[in-house]
Amino acid sequence: MSYQWDVFLSYPRSQQVLPWIEKHFLPLLQGQLENLLDYEPKIFVDFAQATGVRWPNNIRDALLRSRVMVAIWTPPYFRSDWCMAEWESMLEREKYLYDSGVIQAKGLVYPVVFSDGKNFHPRAKDTMHKDLSHLNYRHDCFRDSPKYLEFDDAIRAIAEELEGHISAAPNWNSAFPIINPDDVGIMNTSIKLPRL
Repeated sequence: MSYQWDVFLSYPRSQQVLPWIEKHFLPLLQGQLENLLDYEPKIFVDFAQATGVRWPNNIRDALLRSRVMVAIWTPPYFRSDWCMAEWESMLEREKYLYDSGVIQAKGLVYPVVFSDGKNFHPRAKDTMHKDLSHLNYRHDCFRDSPKYLEFDDAIRAIAEELEGHISAAPNWNSAFPIINPDDVGIMNTSIKLPRL
């Protein structure tokens, strides 16, 4: 086995985030990466899974076989056991590589802030990220607004950085750790988020 995906897209399934990813973020990112890589980039996103696959196993396998992760951060991201398991899996992979003597110049998680930032996991607050919270419009008319040019420029810059992360990905190893969502609750209990 080897890598199957260049990018694993990790995001919370919310009515705000999903349309933004489907209509705006993913198509532009795919196009920009196509302009940078010498092969067709493969981005795993869970809504594109084939009918009939066992989705929990398929997501775990895709995560294991992805070079890097783009994480779309919002407060719901850090309340989702699935999102946290995906993020923790990549952080554990970074630790596994470090413990094996492989020093990563570039991280395996590329965080994009969709909204907020104050109510994130403490480790997320200490992590460099791209903030697109001022460009998180989910409606179709966003494409016709002047802000879409700024969004396009931001995605181009993200793709250029991601290309470096993808190129620097370590050799694939079947021993890369995968965290199960059922185990996240234990790790995630210290997060205190305000309630309305």
